[in-house]
Amino acid sequence: MQVVTLSLISHTNVGKTTLARTLLRRDVGQVLDQAHVTEASESFELVRTPGAVLRLWDTPGLGDSARLVKRLRSSGNPIGWFLHQVWDRRRDRPLYSSQQAIRNMKEEADVVLYLVNASEDPSEAGYVPHEMEMLAWIGKPVVVLLNQAGRENEAERLAAWRDALAQWPLVRGVQPLDAFTRCWVQENLLLENLATLLPTGTRPTMNALAATWLERNFEIFDHATGALARYLVRALQDGEPLAGQGISPGEKRRAMRLLARRLDDATADLMDGLIESHGLSGRFRNEARERLREDFDLPGETAWTSGRTTLLGAAMGGAAGGILADVAVAGLSFGTGAVAGALLGAASAAGLRRGYQVVRAEREPRVRWAREFLDQLLAQSLLRYLAVAHFGRGRGEWRDVATPERWREMLENAMAAGGVTWSETVENARTGRGEAVSSYAPLEGWLAAVLLRTLREAYPAAADSATFRPRNRDGQDEET
Repeated sequence: MQVVTLSLISHTNVGKTTLARTLLRRDVGQVLDQAHVTEASESFELVRTPGAVLRLWDTPGLGDSARLVKRLRSSGNPIGWFLHQVWDRRRDRPLYSSQQAIRNMKEEADVVLYLVNASEDPSEAGYVPHEMEMLAWIGKPVVVLLNQAGRENEAERLAAWRDALAQWPLVRGVQPLDAFTRCWVQENLLLENLATLLPTGTRPTMNALAATWLERNFEIFDHATGALARYLVRALQDGEPLAGQGISPGEKRRAMRLLARRLDDATADLMDGLIESHGLSGRFRNEARERLREDFDLPGETAWTSGRTTLLGAAMGGAAGGILADVAVAGLSFGTGAVAGALLGAASAAGLRRGYQVVRAEREPRVRWAREFLDQLLAQSLLRYLAVAHFGRGRGEWRDVATPERWREMLENAMAAGGVTWSETVENARTGRGEAVSSYAPLEGWLAAVLLRTLREAYPAAADSATFRPRNRDGQDEET
């Protein structure tokens, strides 16, 4: 069994364990907002093939680097001298923790992953030059990972850190990989690049491990696109029959309520499945309904006056607001249970006034979702996937967060590059034509293509990586 080992190190309290949790998709170690929380190095399996394993070591944080380097410079064999000293873990915790991290790097690491706080100005992170000097003495290749980078000004921060670290030849790469907002595309890029840093004989092993990691991420991606396709087709095909000759307003409200409730439940199920498959904790249904109670002070099943409901619908903005404005105005008791989880943000309140469509078919009239609403539901569903795919475990349990505006723009560009499949699916679902709707495969392939185009635009550094090379997905690749 061949083993490739990565040592994850940083100055204390930068976020190593939080990043390890994000990469491993589970809670490991202890995370506290204080120095030297991790006391001992701990090994975890990232990925395994039949003949190899990739291991990640979470190490104690480096501390008091300036004092430590000053001592090491006076020794002819600085690392050897330091590792043979006995440091008291209570009275001299910074040096004790540093010793454990250095021992791990020297004895275990094939590559060192050095984590820095990207929100800091590198010129003000005085510990970095001292720790770079220590890493140079150890002599292992180093990849610097930018944690806490966020999404704003990421390019500028990356450039600043690359410039600051250019003087150190041991640094073989600098890459954002945030425990809070990282994406699986960045993970793939990191593992793919690691092979170039290893001895020639080890590179095929690392390439195989990286390919296995990529395939595992694509299994999650394929599950997500399949779930999205099924969800959207069901919304396209759903309708509620209307009873009676004249179709009274009360009958229309009844049908609208049932239609909204089904979509709400379907969206909660979709999101909870995405959250679980991405190794996150928390439930969308609970979070969304709690947010409604907190933000809009909605009672459980209390009927609203028409004036207050209209104002509330306008303030909420999303589909839930539109439904409240349209339905509760007419006297229907419509509490949080029916629409809170699914429809938040799915369409504007004004759009929801045209969200319901009464269809007078040959056999029976019914209420269904209008095309305008469905188009907005499509965009909102893709944005929600992106939110889950970027939600690192550093944030804790899942919370529905604000969508970066640039995601919307990139999605619009990606959908404009090939929108025929969505239009055809809508038409087939509405007319009952076409076997493609029952299989979901054409829509699933189109959704995958849209998302991959979006991710390629979001992560240009990975554009030539294996993530975006054509894949055989039932005869289609991402450009189909």
